[in-house]
Amino acid sequence: MRNALHWTIPLLAVLGLGFPDSGRAQVTRQRIEKSASEPENWLTYNGGYDSKRFSTLAQITPANVKNLEQKWVLQDQVFGAWESNPLVVDGVMYVTERPNDVIALDAKTGKVVWLYRYMPSPDSRVCCGANNRGVAMSGNTLFMGTLDAHLVALDARNGKPLWNIAVGDVKLAYSITMAPLVVKDKVIVGVGGGEFGIRGFIAAYDVKTGKEVWRFNTIPGPGETGHETWSGDDWKVGGASAWITGSYDPALNLVYWGIGNPGPDWNPDQRPGDNLYSDSVVALD
Repeated sequence: MRNALHWTIPLLAVLGLGFPDSGRAQVTRQRIEKSASEPENWLTYNGGYDSKRFSTLAQITPANVKNLEQKWVLQDQVFGAWESNPLVVDGVMYVTERPNDVIALDAKTGKVVWLYRYMPSPDSRVCCGANNRGVAMSGNTLFMGTLDAHLVALDARNGKPLWNIAVGDVKLAYSITMAPLVVKDKVIVGVGGGEFGIRGFIAAYDVKTGKEVWRFNTIPGPGETGHETWSGDDWKVGGASAWITGSYDPALNLVYWGIGNPGPDWNPDQRPGDNLYSDSVVALD
């Protein structure tokens, strides 16, 4: 499937080795909440909602680690750093490469099943490399943020796009480099661009339709608590991006997100005040 922005290459699927349309387990809220009970999988960016990033697998020990050997190698198709955190779901690995490719492969053999390629707008700007940190999954749907601040939903079985929405204006230097976080029926992302004069935010979208459900501005506007911590119109371009995936507490139904630096970051004389909520952690319902 191809248009001016993206296409999917079925690769092994054309040989009959693609994922079946049915019979595969889906990633549910309950599975992520109990991810420690299935350590053979890695169902969300941080391994679980608590973001401990700790595996309970016990097969590799100090006594046998010397016996590890290479089984397969996936060659990066694009030159540059690879910052992606793969998901592993029931024997299938989903990994991203720069700028915005998603690759599905057999985790045991390394054979690539499909490759989805998204070409971000030439207007996209990122401060620290054209990287993508990974995808999120709900049911049989994958979600990826893009360097031109779009959120894309893909069918995990074949890599075909389901919907594609603009989260921020790429011409204002908004971008998404983080892996999204799925919570219940929402997929949540934060934006990058704090070095280029954006006003940061975190937003949640319906996993089925891509419709925005809520948005939290990381810089309070007029009339909002904390707006007085900015001087004049600095709040409009103060940065405070949210470029690392947050955590979730199912018991309290809260997401926790780290907020980045204000801008300009090295010269506070240009933005007097405490500049909330930059350099903070926020808890959101």
